[in-house]
Amino acid sequence: MKLILCPVDFSKNALIAADFAAALAVRIEAHLIIQHAYDVPAMFTDAPMTVVRDATKQLHELSQKKLLRLVNKLKRNHPGLRAEAVSSEGVSYHQIVSFADEKGVDLIIVGATGTSKWRRMLVGSTTAKVIRDAHCAVLTVPMNVKFKGFKKIAYSTDLKEDNIRAASMIIPFATLFDAEISFVFVDDKHLLHDDLAINKMTKRIRSSVKYAKISGYIAKDTVVSKGLEKFIKKMKIDLLVLFTHERHFPESMFHPSVTRLMSHRVELPLLSLKYTDRPLD
Repeated sequence: MKLILCPVDFSKNALIAADFAAALAVRIEAHLIIQHAYDVPAMFTDAPMTVVRDATKQLHELSQKKLLRLVNKLKRNHPGLRAEAVSSEGVSYHQIVSFADEKGVDLIIVGATGTSKWRRMLVGSTTAKVIRDAHCAVLTVPMNVKFKGFKKIAYSTDLKEDNIRAASMIIPFATLFDAEISFVFVDDKHLLHDDLAINKMTKRIRSSVKYAKISGYIAKDTVVSKGLEKFIKKMKIDLLVLFTHERHFPESMFHPSVTRLMSHRVELPLLSLKYTDRPLD
């Protein structure tokens, strides 16, 4: 992993994510880009175009000034950090996704949203939209979480072939930290009843995922997200990894995916992957 992007809006949770991204970048010797996208409000005015251009220029200069101040602070707090500031005009999540594609970003790190529960579920936060549209892995950092490395990684699986194969995408990342990958299947329909079925599941995972430190667990709960939460707390997991499928926006508004729900409920970093994403080399 060579390039990390961390978009910020200078809110408290965004600054926490930036600090987390800086610590991770130093640890794995990656380059960090701190990005701020400012949206120029529509103006219906008789003012000359020069006045409008000046206002836009001032927004850009203010954004760049705040970014540089933040990057300098991160460099002081994290010696050895290689980072730069990028300010761009436009709607934030569009700018984040397009910039990540343009630069070939390996990982986007974003702060968890601070909007209300109902607005998150019915409209969707910037974080949820980035998870949905980005073509690389997205790491969501909740409030008050500092980077301490990753020793225990939980990978949520539905036991489908594409889900199990996708786990190979995080092996290089897990190797950097010598982390254990725990596959967890939340049996919400009571499909696995005996040790034979569980052993069969474990063999399938080991035959597809070539990594020494893996283990498999069954969690029984009628609600998948609750089953994952209980497992995380019991096993003291450092990072939760979820593999998601593409979802159309109208559908996701009324049927939020497990990834979207967990990004607001879990009090630890959440790594979201899609089948179309690049591996975390």
